[in-house]
Amino acid sequence: MATIPTLEDDPCGRVKALREVRDKVVTGGQIVEGEFEQGNGTRRRMKYSGADLGRLDKMIAEAAAACAALGGVCRPTRFAIGGRMS
Repeated sequence: MATIPTLEDDPCGRVKALREVRDKVVTGGQIVEGEFEQGNGTRRRMKYSGADLGRLDKMIAEAAAACAALGGVCRPTRFAIGGRMS
């Protein structure tokens, strides 16, 4: 995985890198798979992802705010619902 820039050095680059990490976690790219055998000979498989999406979203929001404060352009995370124009 690529290095994630610090908030102080490159907040806009950090937003992009953290969004890529979140996309990988959500789409299953960061899943760890393991297999173990129980004492009776039964083999079990497990899959897990150790990501805290709430914390990751907070980090993305902090970096986006810092990027915006520097005049950088970050894509919005929410969009308004537009009405029909006649």
